[in-house]
Amino acid sequence: MLMTPLSFASDILFISMALFVGGLLFSLILWGISGLARKLGLLLSLLASIAMVGGGVLALLGFTINPVIIASFQPVGTFGFGMDALSGFFAIILGIGGISASIYSLGYLDVYERKGYSIPKFVFLFNLFLIAMLGVITAQNAFAFIVFWELMTLSSFYLVTFENRENAAKRSGFTYMLMAHFGTACLIIMYLILAAGAGSFNFSAFTTAQYLSVARDFIFVLALVGFGIKAGVIPFHIWLPVAHPKAPSNISALMSGIMLKTAIYGMVRVIFGFLAVGVTPPPFWWGVLLLAIGIVSAILGVLYSLMEHDMKILLAYHSIENIGIIVIGLGAAVLFSYAGLTLFAAVALFAALYHTLNHSLFKNLLFTGAGSVMYSTGTSNIDELGGLTKRMPMTSLLFLIGAASIAALPPLNGFVSEWLTFIALFGGIGAIKAVSFTSVVAILGLALTSALAVAAFIKAFGIPFSGTPRSNKVSKARDPPASMIIGMVILAIACILAGLFPSILSRATVPILVQLNMKGAAGIVPVASSLPILYIFGALVLMVALVLILLKVLQAVYKTRIRRDMTWGCGQPEGDGTMQYSAKGFSMPIVRALNFAIAPLGKRRNFGHQFFETVVYAPIEKFYLRVASWSRIINTGKLMHYLVYLLITLMVVLLFALA
Repeated sequence: MLMTPLSFASDILFISMALFVGGLLFSLILWGISGLARKLGLLLSLLASIAMVGGGVLALLGFTINPVIIASFQPVGTFGFGMDALSGFFAIILGIGGISASIYSLGYLDVYERKGYSIPKFVFLFNLFLIAMLGVITAQNAFAFIVFWELMTLSSFYLVTFENRENAAKRSGFTYMLMAHFGTACLIIMYLILAAGAGSFNFSAFTTAQYLSVARDFIFVLALVGFGIKAGVIPFHIWLPVAHPKAPSNISALMSGIMLKTAIYGMVRVIFGFLAVGVTPPPFWWGVLLLAIGIVSAILGVLYSLMEHDMKILLAYHSIENIGIIVIGLGAAVLFSYAGLTLFAAVALFAALYHTLNHSLFKNLLFTGAGSVMYSTGTSNIDELGGLTKRMPMTSLLFLIGAASIAALPPLNGFVSEWLTFIALFGGIGAIKAVSFTSVVAILGLALTSALAVAAFIKAFGIPFSGTPRSNKVSKARDPPASMIIGMVILAIACILAGLFPSILSRATVPILVQLNMKGAAGIVPVASSLPILYIFGALVLMVALVLILLKVLQAVYKTRIRRDMTWGCGQPEGDGTMQYSAKGFSMPIVRALNFAIAPLGKRRNFGHQFFETVVYAPIEKFYLRVASWSRIINTGKLMHYLVYLLITLMVVLLFALA
């Protein structure tokens, strides 16, 4: 029987999963044939990612996507996967990232083949990572979600530690795994509470169940901690700046650009779906807590990035900053739902989802750009670079687009979503005093973040790409292979289009807000359409054209009067690259001015990122080691004692079940 176009579209989720599974199987079958395993495995991941984008678009347009049912049994429920509007939106994010990463990896893996690492192993883990993230955003059951959440964690762990000959990669992987499993424990408890109130582990039961206020508070806190760890919000961020830089650059792009977004997906699904914030007004402190975490994460994330001189670590800290901006949007949506400001709550949630998409695009672009620099120069230390614009023109242009996007410069996508976040926050001014004050604080925090982000990416682009080379590592730099350039071009075009057409994205997002029962959903389209982004783009193009014309005219008029000579060096001999601004010298004035936030205890050992390790995690580690030493008392080695422990555990479980 032939598959009709309609049946093909409705089965697209199954097709995408089947293609990923094919990539897994072929990488195993062709384990000894590295080149073929790479091409075939990445081709299948590319096709699966294209199918994901198609499925997401169809879901947003309201077409039926047939669920994939693995099993159905009591009391677990239906172990299956489906795609509604919310899942479809995140499937588009995952699909675009998967398309870019699949094409980019075709050339990028040459680095690891030269080092002697197994390429079929990488392709296997690559497909496993992508299908795990697809399973997370389409799971329709708590058990299915946790299984694929853990699969996502394990596959990303093995990718972080892919260069397993380096001890630094192993240490980074251990930190990541430790934090991830603590987050998973919180999510398991959260789902148990949800299932206890709903009588089922199916997500459909969670959305219709009624929960006591105490249970809702517990669910909210557990979701915030469990998903917050994976998202990398402060103070749960300590794994992120050590794990992302040690992973291959194409995996860093997927982890930062997509994996962190699965945590945002979880927050939105739980807070606005299961807890029905749009229908049942939440407590005031929910919104304040989200806003506080978002503001702190955004400001400290960008401040810590200013202190870093490694491109990948710098970009990792900017992931914390941008996740903070997304959480500000979520917090504003919760706060305004409490205050009855339904339109601004919908705009805030729309801005958060919009920035989720935008961050995925420009962060994928920036990490792949950093990977291209490392591919050509062998270093990611920006103080060893310089003058790359002349040697790597395409990479420089694409990295510049990503840098301008993340710095929220018009008319690119980062500007639009941050502007919408500002619009939503301004809507809280004039409400009840507590809401108005909180909105003003959030506006000031977001404004400071935006200003610092511009400074950070002037450094991130200016130091390595402009000026003259600072070391011999730049001398042989060239643009990477075509596949890597194509992977970045896709993301750059997406950044431009997402910035130029916010009204189209607002119409695509309305079904998500309607699904989440946001009463002001219809209002986001006129708000997004009111932003004259095309006029801004036209004005910028006209200004650039006029400047170029003026330069040509001046060049023609004064052509015979120009005399070329060496640049004046203040009486010193001809300088080299070391006489330019260093990364540290560029950012030091800002770091000194805001030292009270970077080093609140005034001690060098608690400076920056180390503050949280010293103040928060070191005491926890000491407590754990002390308790662990006491646990030796019950480790007697006698069977009778262990049977008593089992009996006590069984009694506790029975008492909990009866309660």
